[in-house]
Amino acid sequence: MSLNRTSINFTIRGDALERVAAVLAKYGQDDYYAYEREGDWFVGLGNQSTLLIDSKGENMSIITGSKRTSRLIVGSSVSDLAREFVDKNLKPGGKIFGQAGFNYAAHIRGQEFKPGQWPLLSLLVPSIELTFRREEITVAGFDNDRVRELHDFIRNYPANFDRIRLETTARINTQENSEEYISRVEKALLEISNGHYVKVIPSRAVNIQDKVDMPATLLLGRRANNPARSFCLNHTGFQATGFSPELVISCQGSKDEVERLRRELLNDPKEIVEHVISVKEAIEELGQLCIPYSVTIDDFMSVRARGSVQHLGSRVAGILSPDKDMWDAFEILFPSITASGIPKHTAIQAIQRLEHQTRELYSGAVFMIEDLNSFEAALVLRSVFQDTTRQWIQAGAGVILQSNPQRELRETCEKLASIAPFVVTESRS
Repeated sequence: MSLNRTSINFTIRGDALERVAAVLAKYGQDDYYAYEREGDWFVGLGNQSTLLIDSKGENMSIITGSKRTSRLIVGSSVSDLAREFVDKNLKPGGKIFGQAGFNYAAHIRGQEFKPGQWPLLSLLVPSIELTFRREEITVAGFDNDRVRELHDFIRNYPANFDRIRLETTARINTQENSEEYISRVEKALLEISNGHYVKVIPSRAVNIQDKVDMPATLLLGRRANNPARSFCLNHTGFQATGFSPELVISCQGSKDEVERLRRELLNDPKEIVEHVISVKEAIEELGQLCIPYSVTIDDFMSVRARGSVQHLGSRVAGILSPDKDMWDAFEILFPSITASGIPKHTAIQAIQRLEHQTRELYSGAVFMIEDLNSFEAALVLRSVFQDTTRQWIQAGAGVILQSNPQRELRETCEKLASIAPFVVTESRS
């Protein structure tokens, strides 16, 4: 392996999404992340180095190739370990990808939580990076042979993803666990009426019987969705593909039908109240991080179509204080208010109480780090998950005092419908 970084730039017309899916399918045995931002795709392939924080937040591991070193976490916070890892491994022009599970939020706040199987936090320094910007493609890395192999594969790819892989979609009953979910919402409403919190987002998981083909699901699902960000990952045995409707942080119907749904959303009192109190909470959170009076609201309460689901959205921004960094910001803003509740601390506790199954990566974050001041984290919703024991999809709904359990159940079905029809399963042959 060469010690010099090889980079090849070339131009090819065609569908970048299809080529990304083809690369992930061919190199599916490797660790990888694929992350889409505004039509550009960033792919990290292979493990140059990995930071892994276990599901309890008690042990950390560094994995380099086949070598793994582990130790107890003593005297350091998880964010300190992440800072140290990024400072050591982030090279000019390179990227680090990662994920944070929902339980990361409870851990950093000192709350009790039910550990699952997935890591609280993991970071990947890939050995090869690929960038797809419109028709311009870059393949770069320290393994010259692998760089040239990928260049040849992409250049010679016939832009015709194996159609047979797309033919087997999962049979998923999005009504599964309906009665249990209604009971969960009713318990939440009782706690809200008793003044325990203002808003909470209880969720429900729906299991999938067969193994999921993640690259094929990415291709089929992205073609049917209009997400803020897309991602597909396979890291240390944990896999997910998703179409995120919003960011945690950044340092279809006919036109008549769409317009009808837009009007209904803008005139739904429950949806408006839920959104306004979320914006208010976001302003207060940014106030802990930003220079005084720098926090602003942009594009307030606009309707944003994300595939078959429409959302009310606002953008709250501010200038980070000089004594704060991206990890400080992430720990305040994570998890998103729209995936936890208000007050956030109490809502996280309520979710641990209301939901019997660990959320794992659902409502967590997938992120891409480009330099020490550039950090982007996408909220993990509209996603399919897979590990060695199961595969599933999951959705939640915001519950406030004005909520109706049947309506919240219907909302989870609508959200599940944005991912369920596009989950491709592996062939049994």
